[in-house]
Amino acid sequence: MSIAQVSAGGGRHSMADWTDMGLTGVTGDRDQLKAMGDQAQHLLDDAKSGGWAVDEETGTHLRNAITQAEERLSRISLNVERLRNKPPFGNDTYAQQAAAHFQTAMDSDQNSLIPVYQTVPKNLKTIREALDVAISKYDASNEEATQYLGKFKDPE
Repeated sequence: MSIAQVSAGGGRHSMADWTDMGLTGVTGDRDQLKAMGDQAQHLLDDAKSGGWAVDEETGTHLRNAITQAEERLSRISLNVERLRNKPPFGNDTYAQQAAAHFQTAMDSDQNSLIPVYQTVPKNLKTIREALDVAISKYDASNEEATQYLGKFKDPE
């Protein structure tokens, strides 16, 4: 198995658990994104405590998936930022009211599209950090195991 996972609480967690929570459905509702962020933070905490590690090859593949998601988000970020502006529906009273309503709907509270969208890159950054830590933990544990097993090598 390329990912070693041992949680301090005795539970097991994997990247699959996290991706099931919404990497592919990144535009889910606020509760889904909060759960995704909580799981990302949990993975980071577990990695920092030595609770899980991942080899370089697997970590690279996972990092590439994170990079692809970040690239997709950056391509649409300009369009999302445009949603902050009132759309040009027209100049009459009704069009102005509708445009103001649209603008408010995009960025009025934590459940609006823009704040929800802005949560995703933060979650991806946390996952990237967790992967970096987990790779370093794997490398360190590999080196430690090699040194330990070297003690049992037959002298020739």
